[in-house]
Amino acid sequence: MRALFDRLPTRWLVTGIAGLAVLSTAAFGGLEDAPPPVLPKVAAGDTHHGAQLDITPNRAILVDSLPDQGFEPEPGFSLLVITAEVTNTWNAPANTLNNVGAADNLRALDLEQPLGVVLLVDGTTSPALQPRVPVQLGYVWEVADDLLTEGELLRVDIYDKVYRADGFVTQGERFESPFIAAYAELEIESQRLGGGE
Repeated sequence: MRALFDRLPTRWLVTGIAGLAVLSTAAFGGLEDAPPPVLPKVAAGDTHHGAQLDITPNRAILVDSLPDQGFEPEPGFSLLVITAEVTNTWNAPANTLNNVGAADNLRALDLEQPLGVVLLVDGTTSPALQPRVPVQLGYVWEVADDLLTEGELLRVDIYDKVYRADGFVTQGERFESPFIAAYAELEIESQRLGGGE
């Protein structure tokens, strides 16, 4: 018998042993799909610490319009403004534009990127976020008047991004590929004329 094992190629033995290990693992349920990771829930006023931004979701407010910032919805629509304190923890300024900036870091419902981001202290649109300076931002979407009701809970997804330092020289260090990292539930407030009902 020993002579038989001596003549078997080592590759066969390793493959056979690995196959037995896989079969025994499968027999005891070891190859079942692992449950998906639980997404962390962030309470209003609590902070999610991301790779580039610390984000503290605060409020979800329905308003008629923000004319000074150029956000005036069509008839039958209102603006949803999600407010959050945001701190750029990176060592260079971060913009708040769609696709390349902090506008990608909050989403509500199945809405796409916001119409824009507003600095709440003075109404500046698309402000640059200076390193380590916390600011209050408003993320603005246009929504149908009957889509949301005052008092209901609104799920807000908080996105993080992946740091990249490779690629073209013109790109340099950057944060890209947004993914959902946590979520919050905010009670909807209405500041629409007539309460928005």
